[in-house]
Amino acid sequence: MRKFCIVIGMLWLCVVGCGDSYESSIPSVTFNFSCSLAQSPYYVIKTPGQFLKVEKNVNGLPVGYAGLIIGQSVFSEGNDYVAYDAACPVEASRSVSVELKEDGLGTAECPKCHTQYNLSSGGFPTGEGTEFLRHYKVSVSGTTLQVRN
Repeated sequence: MRKFCIVIGMLWLCVVGCGDSYESSIPSVTFNFSCSLAQSPYYVIKTPGQFLKVEKNVNGLPVGYAGLIIGQSVFSEGNDYVAYDAACPVEASRSVSVELKEDGLGTAECPKCHTQYNLSSGGFPTGEGTEFLRHYKVSVSGTTLQVRN
């Protein structure tokens, strides 16, 4: 009976350990954010390579774990929006969020660990960090952009 329990335990570990789901160091939080791409300041992200940091929705409720970064990759053809959590995965704290650099390339940098994230390439890290920024689902209907988790 003992051998049977060990075999079942090993099989269970193999099944659980082989999952393809990725777990971010940034906790999952439930939120809903929407904006009109025709209004300020959101109209700027209609241009590929432009990103905007948002901390609250229109009701004043926090979005994401440490805010959102929304925009388009420099490689976009004008309607491929992305959204990332602004929390730095190295720090994994609500009080440490990446800051956008004004380089026109879509780069964000953590003010504490100085890891840089390429927003045009999926939030790819350069520096101390090895984990990508947390992604969120984005949908666009007409001029309304919606991000939710």
